[in-house]
Amino acid sequence: MQRKSVLIIKHGFSETCDHSVSPVVSYGDVFRCTCLLEDFKGWEVTWITAAAARDLLNQNHLIDHLILADEPGQIPPGQIQNHYDMLINLEKQRDWCEFAAKIAAEECYGFKSWTDSGSDCYYPASAAALSEGLSRDHYKPVQETLFQTIGRHWTGQRYVLGYQPRVFQIYDVGLNNHIGPKWPTKFWPMEHWQELYERLKPHYSVSWQQSLHSIRHYADWLASCRVIVTCDSLGLHLSLVLRNTRLVALFGPTAPEQIYLYGRGIKLTPDCHRACVPCYQSRCDYADPCMNYLSVEMVADAVEMLIGTGRRAPTVSAPERIQQEELAAVGG
Repeated sequence: MQRKSVLIIKHGFSETCDHSVSPVVSYGDVFRCTCLLEDFKGWEVTWITAAAARDLLNQNHLIDHLILADEPGQIPPGQIQNHYDMLINLEKQRDWCEFAAKIAAEECYGFKSWTDSGSDCYYPASAAALSEGLSRDHYKPVQETLFQTIGRHWTGQRYVLGYQPRVFQIYDVGLNNHIGPKWPTKFWPMEHWQELYERLKPHYSVSWQQSLHSIRHYADWLASCRVIVTCDSLGLHLSLVLRNTRLVALFGPTAPEQIYLYGRGIKLTPDCHRACVPCYQSRCDYADPCMNYLSVEMVADAVEMLIGTGRRAPTVSAPERIQQEELAAVGG
């Protein structure tokens, strides 16, 4: 019996739930879209992504054909089928929308024409989910938005990483302190990181972020830590596929409600009351960005809650979502 086929276009130059388009790949946004793959087991899956995102999707057992192309003209001849059962376009750029429009598919989801306005930007079945996901009035886990975009229900499906680290946990705490160039406003001040390190090191084995230039080695380092302290970055998403790693996640310019931790950690938000938070901007209008208001004490307390007492974050079902997902509230 011939398998059904699906073509997924996701390379990360635009984020599904953000209006902007950037020349910089959002690795975290590419990776979190892998939660969709759980619903296509048994299908023939073709995924188009940016060359820079290759290692995030390479050797993924749920992807049959991985095509690396930053623009449609880079797709090698013969790589695209004449017909698909389903097309999912999660990129907004004009060239990719035009490319997707030429694909023959029984069902089409995602972005149709970002140059249009209102519901004309989306394929009809995706309009409600994507317009809500791109609004700033209501936040929910991106996974839920992704599944609603393709007319399905998210029931807790997880990210899928092809590479599986095989390392021992040798550090109590890992400080995932680097932030990619696309979102500099997510950065927690370096003096805060250093103060946290000084506070933790008398009691725990602490490691600074390692292996920035290799996804595999980076995943190995994340897996070697019992608790990862991280801003909203790729390291946060990768850590969520590592069953024994817990998280203290720091948020400011992005909404914590959009990140589901699968009961694996604690989310912290700044102790400041600004109408612009979360702003989803790459530049801050204030001399003291909101991330400055995440105190070292707040973060250290969260680490100790996860590792000092030996408590494990509780597991909850997906529909309970954000409000019941955390341990006892720490700093919001």
